[in-house]
Amino acid sequence: MSGNLIAATAKFQVDALDLSIALQVGRAQFLWISYAEWFCITMIVLGLIWNMRMMPILLMGAVGIFMIQQIGLTPILQARSDQIIAGLSPNHSNVYVLYAILEVMKFICLLIYSSRVLAAPATLTALAATQRKNPAF
Repeated sequence: MSGNLIAATAKFQVDALDLSIALQVGRAQFLWISYAEWFCITMIVLGLIWNMRMMPILLMGAVGIFMIQQIGLTPILQARSDQIIAGLSPNHSNVYVLYAILEVMKFICLLIYSSRVLAAPATLTALAATQRKNPAF
């Protein structure tokens, strides 16, 4: 999230970078971020396959959002940045806003999922302690 939302926006605040250069830097940045995301998604899917588990709904949501971003929105944003880099003025578009909204939604899915995963050991420990005190439970 920090690379896609914070760093991406920050480079446009640097007066020394003209729009064309900032867009080229942004494209390289998004390319490397997407490599990292593809790697993480691959590891998650392989881990689930290895453990013969179904993908939790929150992870499915995050993966689905990633696919929409990569397959549906990134090509549109790249074509638009190509036009700007070439000195053209493309029509106004809110695709980047949609991309940012999806990025926040993906972050929320992963945040909720990870908080549940981190809370699971504590829940299991509490359940085990309850069962020791009351075997009928």
